[in-house]
Amino acid sequence: MISTGISCIYNKINKTLDQQSYFIIQPINIGHGITLGNLFRRILLSEMIGYGITKLKINNINSEFQKIFYIREDILEIILNLKEIKFKSTISNLNFTKNTIIKGNLLQKGPIIITAGMFKLTSKNIKILNPYQYICTLITNKYLNINLEINCGYGYKIAYTNLTSLYNYIDLDTIYTPVKKIMYNVRICYDNYGNIKESLFLDILTNGTITPTRCLFESFLYLVNTFYSLFEKQITI
Repeated sequence: MISTGISCIYNKINKTLDQQSYFIIQPINIGHGITLGNLFRRILLSEMIGYGITKLKINNINSEFQKIFYIREDILEIILNLKEIKFKSTISNLNFTKNTIIKGNLLQKGPIIITAGMFKLTSKNIKILNPYQYICTLITNKYLNINLEINCGYGYKIAYTNLTSLYNYIDLDTIYTPVKKIMYNVRICYDNYGNIKESLFLDILTNGTITPTRCLFESFLYLVNTFYSLFEKQITI
C-alpha cells in the first residue's frame, strides 16, 4: 500500500543555512508527472517572494569602480559580500507587498571587521539570517557609512529595472527568489487498487530564508488563486 498525497522524505540544513527537502507527490495519472513537475519548477523559480539589496551608498562613492584607501576590499568585493546577506521575513510571505522598501544603515569607526549583523534596519518585519556574513575590514581609524535600500520582489531584476536612482546610490542587480534549485523526477508506481500511476519527486533547495515546505505550499496556493481568478465570474455552461 502506497501513501497518497504529499510526503517529505528528506530534510537537511547545511552550514550556510541553506535548506533542502525531498518530496513525493503520488499517485498521479500517467503522463501528468512531467506536466506538474515543469509547472512547479516554473512557479518555484519565478513566483516566490523574497528580499534583496537594490541600492547601495558608501561614503558618497558614486561608482563601484572607485577605491577607498582605508578599506581592505574594493567596492566590487564589498558589493559581492553584501549580496550574500540573507533577509528573512518575520511575517507570512502571503502578506508581502511588492516594491516594499526597507532602509539599512551602518556607521562604524575603524579599525574593525564589518559584518552583516552591524546593519540597523528600519523595519521589524525582516531580520538578517546570517549576521556573521563578512562584509569588509577597516584598516585605519576612519569612519565607514553604508546605506542600503532593501526591496521585496520576485525572481531576478537587473539594475536599471529597479526603482529610480538616488544621488550617490549605486544600483545593484538583485536576486529576490529564495529558491536556489528545484529538480524533479517521475517514476512509475501502483496505487492501492493495482492501477499503474506515477510518482512525482521534487528536490527543493532554498537559501534558508524560507523552508522548502513553505515554498511548496505557496506554489500550490499560487496555482489555486490563478485558476480561481479565471472563474470569479459565474459562467453558464
